[in-house]
Amino acid sequence: MDDAQRHNHELRQKIMGYIVSRAIHAVCELGIPDLLGDRPQSIAELAAGTGADPDALHRFLRVLAAEGILNEEQPGTFGLTPMGALLRTDTPGSLSHLSSLMAGEAYEAWGAATHALRTGRPGFDEVYGSPYFEWLAAHPEAARTFNEGQAGLVTLRLLPLLEWDWSAVGSVVDVGGGNGTLLTDLLRGNDRLKGVVFDLPHVLDEARQALADAGLDGRADCVGGSFFDEVPAGGDVYVLAQILHDWDDESAIRILESCRRAMGGQGRLLILEQVVPDDGSRHPAALLDLHMLVLLGGRERTESEWRALLDRGGFDTADIHRGARAALIEAVPR
Repeated sequence: MDDAQRHNHELRQKIMGYIVSRAIHAVCELGIPDLLGDRPQSIAELAAGTGADPDALHRFLRVLAAEGILNEEQPGTFGLTPMGALLRTDTPGSLSHLSSLMAGEAYEAWGAATHALRTGRPGFDEVYGSPYFEWLAAHPEAARTFNEGQAGLVTLRLLPLLEWDWSAVGSVVDVGGGNGTLLTDLLRGNDRLKGVVFDLPHVLDEARQALADAGLDGRADCVGGSFFDEVPAGGDVYVLAQILHDWDDESAIRILESCRRAMGGQGRLLILEQVVPDDGSRHPAALLDLHMLVLLGGRERTESEWRALLDRGGFDTADIHRGARAALIEAVPR
């Protein structure tokens, strides 16, 4: 294959890449990675276990084998590769939930990608007629899927926060804490710590239940409100875990200013986010950056952009710890 043919082939693969993404989601929705587990199985077995059409199933799995997600052990018999094992729901750090999050309404929003490119405004609003989080509030089943998907991705993503030294901290406020997953893990790992989950009132029922189920409700409160207005005062540490990337710079600054007012001149802000390489090198966060634009009008940021944003929000950047799946940005009130 000469260079022209190779470039033609590679570009075709990229143009049609959404077919691979949709094929991954389809086999996950049928539970095929979990069904395969540690044992290769024939098309007949998999079709019987999932109710899939055998011919269609073979064609789907053939494509995913070519992508390195499956091995065709012998004709018509498939097993998971190490990459494919990450689609099992029982694998630590499973990406099955990511496949779900990138499907449905999030996928449909990309039908308005050109709108986002021309205007800098979210494609989701153009397709669905309202901002994403407002739409989720009106569609409980979609909101449940979203929350489950987010919770399923926390295992590795939250490690930089969970591994941070909490020994001298008395209280933490999880701003935009959703269903309480992060605070529950923090309180379980730190016996002296007390905390607050702060989020919109309609999302806090799950957090209350999660903390009660874990026997932690005596050490935690759930407070409703908007982080654009104010957040609870008096915490030693304030956490923004995967919150600011949902918003454009001006909105993110308003959130930071709310945290700054609540903190007074004391305490520490911990931000868990992606950091896009300043040099423009290939990185998953660059793809996520486009997705945040199309879905929410938000953005991922480079280190220099994070430092500038924090400065405008009234903070000095104290340190940036880069983890395998996310970075922990420490900041203090200026």
